[in-house]
Amino acid sequence: MLRGDGWLVMLIDRYGRPLTHLRISVTSRCNYGCIFCHREGIISRYSSKELDRGEWRFLIETAHSLGIKYYKITGGEPLLREDIVGIVEDIVELGGIASIVTNGSLLEKYAKRLADTSLSHINVSLHSLDRELYKRITMGGELDRVINGILEAIDYGINIKIDYVVLSINYREFKKILDFIEKHGLDINIIELIPLGLTTSEYNKLHKPLDEIISYLERYSIDKYIREFQSRPVYVLPSGVKATVIKGFCNPELCMKCTRLRVTPSGYLKTCLFRNDNLVSTIECIVSRDRDCMVNAFKRANSLREPFFKNR
Repeated sequence: MLRGDGWLVMLIDRYGRPLTHLRISVTSRCNYGCIFCHREGIISRYSSKELDRGEWRFLIETAHSLGIKYYKITGGEPLLREDIVGIVEDIVELGGIASIVTNGSLLEKYAKRLADTSLSHINVSLHSLDRELYKRITMGGELDRVINGILEAIDYGINIKIDYVVLSINYREFKKILDFIEKHGLDINIIELIPLGLTTSEYNKLHKPLDEIISYLERYSIDKYIREFQSRPVYVLPSGVKATVIKGFCNPELCMKCTRLRVTPSGYLKTCLFRNDNLVSTIECIVSRDRDCMVNAFKRANSLREPFFKNR
């Protein structure tokens, strides 16, 4: 279904959900090996090749013409791409709102150049403030390097948001992490672990419900509201920073308000984090620079979108 929106044409799926967000995995490569990583739910045959900057620009230009406004760049680790700043520049030049998800290990290197692109914000994964536990979770990551990158980005005026995946081994740090974000004026996503990319045994060992943290936020926050995107609860802390709670598994309310489509490094449109059975290829469209072909690929993927978890 199509709906006019100014000069744009917006895609609406059969559940009435507009398509406004694109989460693009520009690479499957990563310099970390986080113990819970689900690799964006992308299996290897959909990430064997990486689109180049020009190919991403063509895809994003078409997406923007269909009313897709928000572009979240992720990986793997997107800052491993030497042309990552150019990809962000292209999104902004085309009128999109760009943000990046990174482990932060290379942020110090790219902070100044990224600040010059006028990107919206950067999500930095920070799952512990204990050096040894951080190294264990990330399989060798250096916490000090990430903290330095965060501080460098703040100095250049970049809006930083922390992503904190709650695990059985790090949940006791949540107050310490809240102290850190309030000290530096950073918002945070508090994310429940999902059973994707893990064995049942691994998940059961690592999973920790968010009940204790939510209970604390209910008492500690000075305001609360529900964000339209994915019905995410947002708690406003006394300092004014915001803590968003993300429960992505068995959550129909989140799914019913999901306005996102995903793209794999090879250019496949992926309708849902949890699905690999209905991807739509855009590769032929990109190679031939066929705009109609690309538009039809987006329409096809949008027609396949549906909430993975539904109220029965």
